[in-house]
Amino acid sequence: MTIAIPAYNEEKTILKTLHSLLELKYPPDKLELLVIDNGSTDRTVQNVQDFISQFIFRQRNAPALRLFTLKNPGKAAALNHALSQARGTYFGCVDADSTVGRDSLLALVPHFEDEKVGAVISIIKVNNPHTIYARMQRIEYAISALTRSLMSAIDTLAVTPGVLSVYRKEVLQNVGGFAEGNMTEDFEIALRLKYYGYRIVLERKSITSTSVPANFRKLQRQRIRWFRGFITNHLQYKSMFLNKRYSFFGLFQLPLNVLGVVLLLASTSIFLFSFLSTLYEFLVRSYFIDDYFFGHVLTFPSFGEIFLGQDLQIMFPIAIASILGFYFLYLAHREVKEKMIKFPFSLWLYFVIFPYLTAFHWCQAIVQEILHRKKKW
Repeated sequence: MTIAIPAYNEEKTILKTLHSLLELKYPPDKLELLVIDNGSTDRTVQNVQDFISQFIFRQRNAPALRLFTLKNPGKAAALNHALSQARGTYFGCVDADSTVGRDSLLALVPHFEDEKVGAVISIIKVNNPHTIYARMQRIEYAISALTRSLMSAIDTLAVTPGVLSVYRKEVLQNVGGFAEGNMTEDFEIALRLKYYGYRIVLERKSITSTSVPANFRKLQRQRIRWFRGFITNHLQYKSMFLNKRYSFFGLFQLPLNVLGVVLLLASTSIFLFSFLSTLYEFLVRSYFIDDYFFGHVLTFPSFGEIFLGQDLQIMFPIAIASILGFYFLYLAHREVKEKMIKFPFSLWLYFVIFPYLTAFHWCQAIVQEILHRKKKW
């Protein structure tokens, strides 16, 4: 088993990543770790070199650990370099800002007994929910874990995140390795594996953690890259859409991917337009009608007035959908073994604010793709 750790300016996190890999419950003589520095300008390389010299050689039966330094060719090229140097039967990748559970790797391997399995992925949790942005993403990652588990069950899973995904090395080499120049090489290689008829499976017992953007600017940069990769890769593999050859994945999952984005942009646009129209009407009436502003701002309706003023034919399905939504959220947090109400305010922000942030980032990604802005890792 070969694990590649591509790194770019990860001096603060890479040692924690390496420690977690060395603590894996996996035969050390069958494990090698390849760190590929991608032109870092901080102390990433020095930290890894010190780690190798001061720690690894003091350990008996430790996995092989090698460091390669490249001149910033991009993440996909770094992974391909590691692939060319890999000695293991299986090839895994772990981002340098992530950590893996002790049993996470061993739990993945049995799935490769099925020759049609090209890759196996883990469940990802957020390990630094200290800001409001990170806490909203904590909820998002929990929902993603459950969603991916369901997709794996019906064989429509097509994503191999950098937080511990393991591939059959021979298959990875046969399909051409990672696509250099692609903004989301993990998504592209997943689609390519599906294109060639291989399965991608999620192992629920494999738990890993990653750092997430802690502020608006970092989140914006990450999501624009993700969404631009979504656009380019769906266009690249458009021949799979509604193609019976790819069964449920081509007939259902790929169209659903695009439909989900369309519905998000449409619904947020409608709600935003409705809110602005109501606000404009309120401000106009407040300007022209005496006491209108204070009469509506300082007057609170009774519970009975609120209840009688609702259209039950609309409110009933909304209530049912809300109950089902919270139940799904409960199942999602149970999937990652976390408490749902740990950050209650974050729940409200996730459902009320986060969709608008996501829609905003989607609009930016679409505009940048149209303008052909330079793509960066």
